[in-house]
Amino acid sequence: MKKFLIFAMLLAGFTAFSQSTTGSDAMDSQIRRGLLNGWDQNLITLQTEKANEIRHGNVIYDGIFVQFVKSDNKLQLINPAAPPEYGSGRDNLIEDPSPELGSGPEHGNSGHEGLKLFSIQF
Repeated sequence: MKKFLIFAMLLAGFTAFSQSTTGSDAMDSQIRRGLLNGWDQNLITLQTEKANEIRHGNVIYDGIFVQFVKSDNKLQLINPAAPPEYGSGRDNLIEDPSPELGSGPEHGNSGHEGLKLFSIQF
């Protein structure tokens, strides 16, 4: 019984000794300080890639042709009830940037000018 009691006390001592943070330096304050110092900005910003785009460095390729190449089931691209991982059909629409010049529902126009077949953004 004495061996068990000594072992339990040693284990409790090692547990108390292994505490690396104090009560004033909690995990939240360490994370907050790390984010303010700018350790890893990729953890803060999550860049999601759309179904119709390919990112290669600072260059973005997108459009209908890119979406066609990326998709594993090509028929889902024309399916109106396709799952969300195939993207939205509105992603490939080119919108009119100036609705005050006569586009929009009040002028009988939807505000869309055409389809984006292939586009490169720098």
